[in-house]
Amino acid sequence: PIPVPHRDEYSETVGFRISSEHHSLLFIPDIDKWKIWDKDIKEEVRKSDFALIDATFYNSEELGGRSMDSIPHPFVVESMALLRDLDEKDREKVRFIHMNHTNPILRDSPERKNVLSNGFGIARQGEAFDL
Repeated sequence: PIPVPHRDEYSETVGFRISSEHHSLLFIPDIDKWKIWDKDIKEEVRKSDFALIDATFYNSEELGGRSMDSIPHPFVVESMALLRDLDEKDREKVRFIHMNHTNPILRDSPERKNVLSNGFGIARQGEAFDL
């Protein structure tokens, strides 16, 4: 387990690095903003073969009129901006997961096309990773 900052009023929140002798997978489904984590998400992606990361919301306008300050997940657009300087091979490792039902990347949308055209992936139900 890897401790991550996120709503720790009742218990800790963790992600995981799952490793075999051949591959590793980073699993961070729930986290507050990347900047308050004590790890560098870019480095964590680089040292993984697969990276499944929180994509609860695409951007701050997604909930229409509701302040996102009380829901501090990293927006997909923030994560892409932070990870954009990774080389293409490393960007391809990233799969966005844990999308809220309002997240437009769940549907055929300009936002989904934006994620894919920037070299990132969007996890699919039933997708498997060979470790």
